[in-house]
Amino acid sequence: MNQMLTTMNEINQFFEHRSVQLGMNFGLSRMEQLLAKLGNPHKELKYIHLAGSNGKGSTLHYIKEMMIAEGYTIASFTSPYLEKMNEQLKINDEMIRDEDFVAVFQLLWPVIQEMDEAENGPTQFEILTVMAFCYFKNCKVDIVLLEAGLGGRLDSTNVIEPLLSIITSISLEHTNILGNTLAAIASEKAGIIKKGAPIVSGVTEEEPAQVIQQKAQSLNAPYFQLTKDIVIRNLEHREAAQSFTFAFRDTVLEQLELQMLGRHQVANAALAVAAVVLLQDSFAVSEESIRKGLREAKWNGRFEKIQDKPTVILDGAHNPAGIGVLIQTLKEQYPKQKYRFVFSALRDKNYSEMIRLVDNVASQIFFTEFTHERAEKATILYETSNAKQKHIDFNWQTCLTHALTAEEDEIVVITGSLYFLSLVRGYMKERKDKV
Repeated sequence: MNQMLTTMNEINQFFEHRSVQLGMNFGLSRMEQLLAKLGNPHKELKYIHLAGSNGKGSTLHYIKEMMIAEGYTIASFTSPYLEKMNEQLKINDEMIRDEDFVAVFQLLWPVIQEMDEAENGPTQFEILTVMAFCYFKNCKVDIVLLEAGLGGRLDSTNVIEPLLSIITSISLEHTNILGNTLAAIASEKAGIIKKGAPIVSGVTEEEPAQVIQQKAQSLNAPYFQLTKDIVIRNLEHREAAQSFTFAFRDTVLEQLELQMLGRHQVANAALAVAAVVLLQDSFAVSEESIRKGLREAKWNGRFEKIQDKPTVILDGAHNPAGIGVLIQTLKEQYPKQKYRFVFSALRDKNYSEMIRLVDNVASQIFFTEFTHERAEKATILYETSNAKQKHIDFNWQTCLTHALTAEEDEIVVITGSLYFLSLVRGYMKERKDKV
């Protein structure tokens, strides 16, 4: 395929075909080659680099909102997207426009072809990461918040020298790629720690925390850990908000308010505030901007209530740790209701453990499937469950329709995969608009 791609539709198809064809292929040599041919645009930007099994998107979002409140221009690169690929490349809260996306892609196109011919073609995620660097450089941003795709050490984002790195959490995920112990996964994530650049960590379990701390020490990177150095006190949660006191070094901020629910969001917010405090010398952010940014931050698909009567919650939990946090948040926010789950997941996730956790609390579970090269079959998910009240529907739209006939005391919780959520969210919004 040699012709130039000129529309979002063509680029979307190219990416879909490429992810099936090349899949995930780790290592940084293709990235370095691609960037070198484009004049190393990544070297002209400042970064905060984020990795972690859960929470990196929310933590990034808090930092972004605090810095926007102060008046900085913030670029962010995140994955996956919820409704449109453009969401992955944002300046402040604006995603890249279609025409800019096409233009940046076309800039890379000759190099992609050249590397393909040498049988060393970049993966879809590598292309997207390099597009982000090129776009952000042209936009003259103050700082880039860069989220690692998978792991850290060999992730395509790990070609940068950040001002600061953050590891939000470690749980058993992608064990076929990252290793099957928390320490092994921590070692992969700790690959984003760079010489002398501070590392903020939300990892509190002893074994993985030790791996991260040792890596930091070996690189002379100042190390700050949640609960040890970054302290959360006076946590209060209400129906539509929660507040906490933040203490780190000589900074104490009382009654910081969040509208994102669940105590895991307090941990994410605390990591974000610690990062902002550590960068005060190069990026001053006032207490007023910290408070405003935290208060206004909301992140679609993270315990997101999208409907009343019945109450419908969308949550992007896609591993057992995420499901555990979701269940804890449901019990805090809706202790008297029953929970009716709609569940679908990717094949390479630990869905059997996710389903076991859901089985314990669900009044009913509806299993379904969606079109994605890594999606698991509904039949397999259904057979994995031991729930008394379980249903299967291969068409996710009709599955949703059945699930939404919930009783008054039931909440509908849609979860298992961010990719699945992206389809559901768009569909539910469309449905709402028609009513």
